[in-house]
Amino acid sequence: MDHPVPTLPPTAIPLLDRPARTSSPALNASAQVLHDLVARNDTHSPEHKPAPPRRTKIVVTLGPASIPKIRELIIAGVNCFRLNFSHVTDPESQTPVVEEIRRATRELNIPVAILGDLGGPKIRCNDFGELPSIPLVTGSTIRLVSSTSPGDPSTITTPIAPILRVLEPSHRVLLDDGALVLRVTRRISESEVECLIVVGGTLKPHKGINVPDVKLEVPAVTEKDKRDAKYMFRMRMEYVALSFVQTPEDVEGLLELFREYAAEEAKERKAAGNEGAVSAASENEEHEEDLEEDFRPHIISKIERPQALDCIDDIIRVTDGIMVARGDLGVEVSLEQVPVIQKILIRKTNLAEKPVITATQMLESMINSVTPTRAEVSDVSNAVLDGTDAVMLSGETAVGLHVIETVKMMSSICQSAESGALYMQPRPLKADEDDEVRRSLRGRPVSEFAEPVADAAVAAAKEAKASAIIVFTTSGDMPTYVSKRRPTCPIISITPTPSIQRRLSLLYGIYPILSTAMRLRSLTASGGVAKLKEDENPDHKHHTHHRVPLNRNTDVIYAQSERDIIHSCGENIVQSGAVVVYCAGYHGPWPGLSNTLKLARFGSERQRELWVELVDHAHKVGKAAMSAGASKDSVMTKSD
Repeated sequence: MDHPVPTLPPTAIPLLDRPARTSSPALNASAQVLHDLVARNDTHSPEHKPAPPRRTKIVVTLGPASIPKIRELIIAGVNCFRLNFSHVTDPESQTPVVEEIRRATRELNIPVAILGDLGGPKIRCNDFGELPSIPLVTGSTIRLVSSTSPGDPSTITTPIAPILRVLEPSHRVLLDDGALVLRVTRRISESEVECLIVVGGTLKPHKGINVPDVKLEVPAVTEKDKRDAKYMFRMRMEYVALSFVQTPEDVEGLLELFREYAAEEAKERKAAGNEGAVSAASENEEHEEDLEEDFRPHIISKIERPQALDCIDDIIRVTDGIMVARGDLGVEVSLEQVPVIQKILIRKTNLAEKPVITATQMLESMINSVTPTRAEVSDVSNAVLDGTDAVMLSGETAVGLHVIETVKMMSSICQSAESGALYMQPRPLKADEDDEVRRSLRGRPVSEFAEPVADAAVAAAKEAKASAIIVFTTSGDMPTYVSKRRPTCPIISITPTPSIQRRLSLLYGIYPILSTAMRLRSLTASGGVAKLKEDENPDHKHHTHHRVPLNRNTDVIYAQSERDIIHSCGENIVQSGAVVVYCAGYHGPWPGLSNTLKLARFGSERQRELWVELVDHAHKVGKAAMSAGASKDSVMTKSD
């Protein structure tokens, strides 16, 4: 007897085979996204198109497996290298690595940032003398003691005394990233507690200790961190990651250190009578004119402790960016809470218009395997759809077997996720939304028309179907505002300053181009060309500096910028004749460029001829003006 064929419910029909539902534009859009994804990946499809440039940035941790492959990693798509100082005893040992990164980026003409990661007050147990490990038996007890001496099968020792002072009965003590769990049962003395072993196993020397139930009274910046931070400042790293942040005061402490380091350098230059010379970062061939004014590394606060979540708005307000450090965070809070915390942190940081990095175990299986798990692919994709600026690889590239393949896989996953822009962020940021929240999180003033200009640029690009938004910047702010509105087209930032160019390479969708179009020069009272920086002594009578632009003609700025874009990346990002949107915030030296928005077609052949004429004329005029020494321009301040 034949059995009737069961009728499948509509939800069981494969999504791509369902008829379009014209009554729902959202569903039609979803179907189109899926259709485009399939067509893009099917090389035999007549609708196959090459993937657009990747907008999400990739941070790679350097280690034994990747240091010999810095050049290949940049070619594979790395945007920022992370140097982990947790196990670095002498920061000077990192100088060859920094020099190699700078050398490779110059030769390849690809801007790459450097992130120095401070170790912070990581609490670890001591070793166990001659024993390679000790067994922890579930249900038995063990002592936790503050001491520099080795431990033994009945005692775990740690040199960090404050941890023992704050522990109380019922507090949890997590060992080896949460693999082993203790619970405090009683206090024996000020430096010793007894613990019940809740989850046992084998404990090896120098494993981490986490105490999620208490706020640790230890400084976020240790003495070792201070030495490392000074080295990072001297080497002009674009970013410094601050570990185990608990309060905004932790961030402010590092900011104060950077101010001290800057004052020390200024004092040394003044004492040497060498105001226009190469800075203390000479070993990596970095010159002061390559730096933005008042340079300091931007601080990325790593959110790893639950205490930071209690004051996260205040931390975001004072920091320059956030890292969702899911490793220690997943130990200190319940694992199932981490995905929601990740979304909250990304959303808040985007509202503050600051960069956010998502990190830890993103493609962990690729340490040994040539392909990631499906869950890892979904994890990376969801971080992109959440709105992260960058995703980070740690052990995968530090000690992994497939370093280059891992970066290429990460890049491919990000590009695919970006194709689902329909699902990216709950809603784009608008000037009339969340204004109060944004202002409270940002923590610093913004020029009067910056956000309306950014809103208008993204709206105009969408309406005109522009191929790119070209943003002029001398501080890095305006490209960031545009990036946080998540336009679907690339953002090309034009800057005269290499340090800003490298710093912007971490932000979503930004392709930073170095251009002389907005270059400033300082003239002495006698007309000679001086440093870009102001005179260290404002009362100096013989060398009064006036910072002036090489040209003020906005047509020349547009022309030179387009030439520099073509020289830097050809037509890989924007092609000749394509519609582009130009925008700029406030720029004191260029009143005609300030707070502007312009739609145009990216240089035709005739326009290129005009560019050559304009630029050649500007160079002749500029040389004549500088040689005559007749400039009387007053000092202009930069801002955007």
